[in-house]
Amino acid sequence: MENNEKTIQAILPSGGTITITLDMDEARRAAERGEIAVYDDRFTGNPSFRILRSYQVRSNRMKREILSALIQYDAQHPSDPAWERTLPSLEREWLAHNFAYRAGFLRSRARDVDLDNHAEGKDSFGYFLESAWGVVRGYLGRKKGKE
Repeated sequence: MENNEKTIQAILPSGGTITITLDMDEARRAAERGEIAVYDDRFTGNPSFRILRSYQVRSNRMKREILSALIQYDAQHPSDPAWERTLPSLEREWLAHNFAYRAGFLRSRARDVDLDNHAEGKDSFGYFLESAWGVVRGYLGRKKGKE
């Protein structure tokens, strides 16, 4: 893995490049270059990795390679609080995001997958409910602010 403190790049077994970075602008640039771009947002109250444009990854093998790279990265660069996710839960969440994106359900939220601690152990239905409720709360908050 190539490391410049804020950004790490690695070649996945399938040959693709993954960029994991603490800099959202660098993550966006990596996505523009066609790389697997991951924003490291683990140093918050709800540690998370955000995979930009995750809907573009359809191969289960590629998803597992990416998720395995994140688990390895987290082991080498732990956060406080700790990012605590299991591979099966990560796979289910990504599958739910991709399904929602393809179905046109909350596409703006489903475009990228945020693999945060709060989603550990939730099923797809729980994810949909939580996402839908977040949109409703945001809408009601904007509406209330205009009154």
